[in-house]
Amino acid sequence: MPAVSFYLKKEVLDAVRARSSSANVPVSRIISRAVEEYLRTDETNVARRRVMENIHKTLLPGEWKTLHRERTKADADRD
Repeated sequence: MPAVSFYLKKEVLDAVRARSSSANVPVSRIISRAVEEYLRTDETNVARRRVMENIHKTLLPGEWKTLHRERTKADADRD
């Protein structure tokens, strides 16, 4: 793998080193996993937006508001 240099705040680096030591995992692996997770999250958000755009296109405005209200209520009931 190619090497990459970057800067971290001291507090962040200290936290990564502490986690590395306690989990017996290399610092580079923790950083790599964090970057991979960030990229997956970004891809997931883009996919979510595409799904929502398609839902908006297929539903009439009144239907969307009703479904959104029902979904919001269902989410609130889960807490």
